[in-house]
Amino acid sequence: MQQKLKQKKKQKTEQKLSTKQKLAQHALQKQLQVLSLREWLICVGFMLGAAALRVPMQAVPSAEPITFFALLAGWLFGKKKGFLVGVGALYASNFLVFGGQGIWTLFQAAGFGMAGFLAGFLGKKARIWQVLGISIIATILFEVIVNVGSLFMFPFGIFSVFLTALPFGLIHLASNGAFVLLLPKIKQLIYEKGEFNQKEMCKELLNKFKTIKNMVVKEDE
Repeated sequence: MQQKLKQKKKQKTEQKLSTKQKLAQHALQKQLQVLSLREWLICVGFMLGAAALRVPMQAVPSAEPITFFALLAGWLFGKKKGFLVGVGALYASNFLVFGGQGIWTLFQAAGFGMAGFLAGFLGKKARIWQVLGISIIATILFEVIVNVGSLFMFPFGIFSVFLTALPFGLIHLASNGAFVLLLPKIKQLIYEKGEFNQKEMCKELLNKFKTIKNMVVKEDE
């Protein structure tokens, strides 16, 4: 009986919602799906772009584009997508660069993934010094993860590993810092051209529709 009453109330609610409201709600949901698909396509583009650029950049040891794209994805689309771009770009590029795949891939992927994850903490209007701070933290974290991982492959002490890696780490830090200066403008460009500002608007309007629906349900009760 209770289920039948609930179904009747639901039917009444749907009848009270105008056809225009239903069409608008459906259009907003479709737009959110389109924007979500667009995000994933851009993330795939970031992965492939970073992987391709990493090949010629092997000429400069420890200078790489993956951190840049991971940070960009995390800042634009959040922690999850940022992490996936870092991991995906590293895995794809290791098929193309010297050294290839190996146990080191796990540590490298974790390091680059963390860069994208940390960028997810940046606000939409984060300042350049905040972005630079995240880049520095992400780069240092990457170096720590990879150097600790190398202890499983090479029989050297941890002090020797970190000391040997220090010059490369400094190059990595400096190159990432230089790339980060381009991040705010590129992020803004992608955000505007992709029309991702519509995402928040769609969510707000859908919440309003839910509020209206809840009010109608309460009236029925």
